[in-house]
Amino acid sequence: MRQEMRLLLAERSLWLVSALFLLLIGYALYNGVHQTTLRDRAQAAITTDDARTRADQLSQLGRIMAGREVPSPFQNPADPARMGGGFGAHHALMPSAPLAPVALGQTDLFPGQFKVTYQSKIHFIHANDIENPWHLLSGHFDLAFVIVYLLPLLIFALSYNLLSVERESGTLKLLLSQPLALRTLVLGKVAVRAGVLLGLAVLVPLGVLLLARPESAGAGTSTLWWSLLVGAYALFWFALVVAVNAFGRSSASNAMLLVISWVVLVLIAPVLLNLGVTAASPAPSRTELATRTRMVTIEAMNRYSKLLSADYRHIGKPEVLLPKDGKIEMSGRALASYSIQKQIDEEIQPDLDRFDAQHARQQQLVARYSLLSPAAVAYEGMTALAGTGARRYAHFHDLMDGHHQAWKKFFFPRIDGGIAITEADFPRIPRFVWTEEDARLIDRQAFPALLKLVMPSLLLLGIAAWRLRSYPVV
Repeated sequence: MRQEMRLLLAERSLWLVSALFLLLIGYALYNGVHQTTLRDRAQAAITTDDARTRADQLSQLGRIMAGREVPSPFQNPADPARMGGGFGAHHALMPSAPLAPVALGQTDLFPGQFKVTYQSKIHFIHANDIENPWHLLSGHFDLAFVIVYLLPLLIFALSYNLLSVERESGTLKLLLSQPLALRTLVLGKVAVRAGVLLGLAVLVPLGVLLLARPESAGAGTSTLWWSLLVGAYALFWFALVVAVNAFGRSSASNAMLLVISWVVLVLIAPVLLNLGVTAASPAPSRTELATRTRMVTIEAMNRYSKLLSADYRHIGKPEVLLPKDGKIEMSGRALASYSIQKQIDEEIQPDLDRFDAQHARQQQLVARYSLLSPAAVAYEGMTALAGTGARRYAHFHDLMDGHHQAWKKFFFPRIDGGIAITEADFPRIPRFVWTEEDARLIDRQAFPALLKLVMPSLLLLGIAAWRLRSYPVV
């Protein structure tokens, strides 16, 4: 190993690859920390604004009840239809996980906050169409991208001629004439290269995260699994390099085979996996869902058209907006909007449930057959550990759905009964509370991903050991 390190340093190949890798890691971490910080600041601003808005509404209600202010038709904190709608809406937020900067994952496609009202979920969950070309073209250069896509190429650059260069230069015979086994020679060469690359891939990001985001120190289990996952992913590609070298071909042939393998396993296999999953379990069409929503909306608007066109009795008579004996009169348009949204919510919910169930089946198929692509296994595992994968977003949607149900349960009876919102009701208005998913789920997802990388690596190493027995020295 010492001799191999001297040779690599003398050839400057290790210097160049290490410098390039360090540059890529540095930029990826900067981008990841920057994007995560922007997201955290935006959510902090939303939380502050929600709290300030609720305090202003409570203060306004106090002035209205004291007779010091005339309520506005569209911003009346005593009106349950207005408070349950956009005027009193609050946000449901999914905070960033400690390791979020290492894999930004689906944050460029799925929002981490929703403004919850009594409206149907279709209006705030599916407000952003992820099939928009601008969304599909968007993406972030993060550490997961560097490791999954670029680390194998750097491994190839240092190791494609692991044994072939010794045989082609005639030094392999001299080396093996010493008390040195061929397997020991290969192991020493791989250990040097793996030590340098994995040291940069694991230790540098952890050090940067501890400095830039001290809260990442609390992600002990996730950090350990992430380090093991990166190591297992690198092990697979080193095992492939050793297996290719063990067949005794030329350095040029080795390089060509390795690049072809990278194209197949990293670029082609994930695409074929997605196509296969889509064909085996196609998701309901978003176009059909949007069309269904429009049809239901039109039917509901026709049903409540008279209420929508009702004149506002409060025009010129603001006193009718004041609560009386715990009751309040709501405008026809506000009641019509509430009734329309309630009907949409009831009729569109089965379609949403079918869409979610089909999406869950797709995720199960991806997890089952991801063994076909080590890149897919590694990326899914990294995003899961970083809290930016599909599982954590599904957990967020479950929490948000529970909050949405609690929101409707609080406001619907008050709207139906014409019951005014009082100052005593404000502390009881549902608030979204984020609870992190069970930490055991991380182990359940990380361990299978680790096995899916280690098992083919052991198979490749077994093939390499078999071929090295008859390796042509000359």
